[in-house]
Amino acid sequence: MLGARFAEPENAPFLDRMFRTLDALVEHLGPTPGPTPPTGARLRRWLAAPGAAPPGATDDSVAAGVCVHLMQLCDLQPRRTALDGVAAVLGHSIGLQAAIVAGLRPKRTDDFLKLAETSLRLVALSLVRAHQVTAGPPDLADVPGPPHPAGPPGVAAPARGGGESGSRPAPMAVVSGLSRDDLATLVERYRRESRRPVSVSLVNTPTTGVLSGRTDDLLHFRAHHEPVFRDGAVRWTFLANTVPFHSPHLAPAAEQVRRERDFVGALPPAAALRIPVYAADAPRTLPPGADLVDEFLDQVLVRPVDWATASLHAVTDAGITTVLDCGPGPGARRFTRECLGARARELRFTSIRR
Repeated sequence: MLGARFAEPENAPFLDRMFRTLDALVEHLGPTPGPTPPTGARLRRWLAAPGAAPPGATDDSVAAGVCVHLMQLCDLQPRRTALDGVAAVLGHSIGLQAAIVAGLRPKRTDDFLKLAETSLRLVALSLVRAHQVTAGPPDLADVPGPPHPAGPPGVAAPARGGGESGSRPAPMAVVSGLSRDDLATLVERYRRESRRPVSVSLVNTPTTGVLSGRTDDLLHFRAHHEPVFRDGAVRWTFLANTVPFHSPHLAPAAEQVRRERDFVGALPPAAALRIPVYAADAPRTLPPGADLVDEFLDQVLVRPVDWATASLHAVTDAGITTVLDCGPGPGARRFTRECLGARARELRFTSIRR
């Protein structure tokens, strides 16, 4: 999809500026262990020729997340997205930052490009620091099956094949078929007994949750609860993410990015939001006094997502009827409709992806 946007000549000024932003980020990082964002020149080569990217180029959550956010920003250019009829904005996980950009609603091209630069620096730097403070996945050379893309950070879409045996071990895993209360009870008891810091990182629907932790801890959790998964009523699927998003593991990464705010730059105050932006961690909109950088760091890196509660609040409490879905992908819309059931008919979505 990003390759298609690259092929459209009208997107060249935007992408040229984003490529320069990536170059500045790579220079800021210097020699850095672990995955880093691609340089502007490298990403340009990947997009210019289908198949130019080497195998595994976007298998880590850093490169994958950068491409996802670039796609979101490209589609949020003022000339591409009409927001006049939108009553509120939401985004799932990394989609929160796209929702913030949409909610600020800059109309002038120069203002949008400046905001997009800051947004890309914030997202990309956060992904790098998140990778650095976690051990990442184990050596998977002996695990059967080809690698799969790292996908949008934190989005609970099943990994390759959607089956337990076909998904590679990773620091995030979907558990479907248990109620949120039963899953929370299972995790809390496990934490007490094992002293391993596994956490419920996302509640996407009333019966679909995502766990985050070190990959070896998730493997241990799965083996420890083998009887729960034996008959297939409760399913386990590792996600493709290489970072345990929405967990206390990433608190040091959030603090590191805060120390680099001079490089990231300033986002406008939350009071400048022209369209309400819904948080995903609780039934609330971002308050006027919120620090938008802090909201991104806390909600995407550290705090768990409670999508079931947030989506219900958007419809029943606030009475929102038209929502701009900032994705990433169709996940947020699918989760919302499952959470709301019959109430979903009251909610009209419009997407930034045209």
